[in-house]
Amino acid sequence: MASTSGGVLRRSLGLIDGAALIVGITIGSGIFASPGRVVEQVGSVGMALAVWVVGGLLSLAGALCYAELGAALPVAGGEYAYLSRTLGRPLGFMFTWTQFFVMKTGSQAIISIVFASYLGSVLFGLDPRGAGVDGDWRIKAIAVATILLLTAVNCLGVRQGAVVQVVFTALKLLALAGIIAMGFAAFFQGGSSHFVDPFAGSIAAPSAFGLAMITCLWAYDGWNNLNYVSEELREPERNLPRAIVFGTLGVMAVYVLANVAYLSALTPAQMAGSRAVATNLAVQVIGPIGGVLVPIAVAISTFGSTNGSLITGARVFYAAARDGQFPRFFGYVSPRAVPAAALVAQGAWASMLVLPGDFGTLVDYFGFAAWLFYALAVVGLMILRAQAPDLPRPYKVRPYPLVPLVFLAASGFLIVNSLLTTPQSWFALGFMGLGLGVYFLFFRVPRVAVPTTSQP
Repeated sequence: MASTSGGVLRRSLGLIDGAALIVGITIGSGIFASPGRVVEQVGSVGMALAVWVVGGLLSLAGALCYAELGAALPVAGGEYAYLSRTLGRPLGFMFTWTQFFVMKTGSQAIISIVFASYLGSVLFGLDPRGAGVDGDWRIKAIAVATILLLTAVNCLGVRQGAVVQVVFTALKLLALAGIIAMGFAAFFQGGSSHFVDPFAGSIAAPSAFGLAMITCLWAYDGWNNLNYVSEELREPERNLPRAIVFGTLGVMAVYVLANVAYLSALTPAQMAGSRAVATNLAVQVIGPIGGVLVPIAVAISTFGSTNGSLITGARVFYAAARDGQFPRFFGYVSPRAVPAAALVAQGAWASMLVLPGDFGTLVDYFGFAAWLFYALAVVGLMILRAQAPDLPRPYKVRPYPLVPLVFLAASGFLIVNSLLTTPQSWFALGFMGLGLGVYFLFFRVPRVAVPTTSQP
């Protein structure tokens, strides 16, 4: 049985839709704000650019591994499906449990609040990064309305959600192109002097580079999301690897160019003291109007990120429910071939998470958990190579096993560093362990068969 309704997902997404999901989810608000923090942590122009390049290469290594997994197992659910297949259903359930109650829905709540805050800066004159702005009832109302609106749009059909994604991805790329153009104009008007001695003032401690990497990787997060909808992608054996690789490379190129632009218009000291570098650049180059245009650009960017996250997250919960590994009603597929129950439940819970003013702090506790699941999925890739050598693999990550091992080494460093330096990470680990208890109490025996294909 494919779902409680008897319906199935349809392969209606193409290469452009897939790339738009990767780019649209990954590029949120991070690139507009976090470059200043990276400069502050490493101290120089050269080291800051090195962080963004290394972060992009690490994300690309993970993306290549996920491209092989998605092409070999073109089913909905991403890590849920891969962990269940290679490391066992308990880990697959733990991933779904954590995604629904904190990670995915919490991320949606936070992104929608960021969208509402920047829109509020235009509508109400609020400081989008000011203390307490996310507690303003108007901001919360906009955030909840955004989640509910996009949930309704995606319930109409996967094509409707994909159109929103493509349009807003194009708009955010256009906005970033404008920011990059302003920066390069500053570069040719004297900003090139900032690059004469690029490593002057560098903080040599490895821990500084590691902290900057964590900041950078937060901005890169999202490269894994296309795997959640691979069951709805046409020719996934070809389009999924291409969209993942092209999308990740595209994001990396935009991020590096944006940082060159920022560093051309602003000194390292100006960047290090700023949490809104894009606004600072725009105001310096084009005047006060830049203080209006950049918040609009951030609002456009985060609106698209919220939409993409809603699309992909619902497929995780649907896939688990279809296998009897989550409440069964999440497996309902509407006549429009969308997991409508999963979309509605996800939107409702994400809206609830908007209400507490400090929920973002709780989600921060789970930052290391994302990299734990990424690492486990890549371990699953290596297990699958050994367990099923004859499984058709339209795409293979190369050089193997170098790329997976490099990714695992970097992931291991980030995981261990978080557990050692962030005590709250242990809270997240405990919550994940609680999920295992729920699994063995209620979901140990699957209620439905695991499907292997979907309707073309």
